[in-house]
Amino acid sequence: MLVALQPGHIGARDLSASALVLARSGAPRRRVVRGMLLVLVQAALLAGAAGGGYALASGWTPLRAAPVVVLAPPAAPKAEPWRAELEQSRLALRMAEARGQELERQIDALNQRLRESNEQLAFLRTARDGRRNTGER
Repeated sequence: MLVALQPGHIGARDLSASALVLARSGAPRRRVVRGMLLVLVQAALLAGAAGGGYALASGWTPLRAAPVVVLAPPAAPKAEPWRAELEQSRLALRMAEARGQELERQIDALNQRLRESNEQLAFLRTARDGRRNTGER
């Protein structure tokens, strides 16, 4: 339940005069853990630097990069017949694709003519049925 206190009330003066400190428990423990981790990281870096200095002083040299080797494709003296066959196959493929496109175009034209013929047939049938219903010949 909330109660508003008047400005001159004793409880209001007590609340405004007291200092409230909010702190999480365990904060000092975290500082100690962070400090220890920092010391361990610095010790590892120092040990690595010392080991590297000792290795260089004792004559150790870093590995040299391997020379870049470019592998050339092997010479194929018998490639000419294969190239000619490849070109013939490509030409045959292009011809087959062109034939397929032409056949699709012809099928589309035939389908259009079939639709038109069906429409004409439907029109003639409705006209014939209309004559029968009216008695005309």
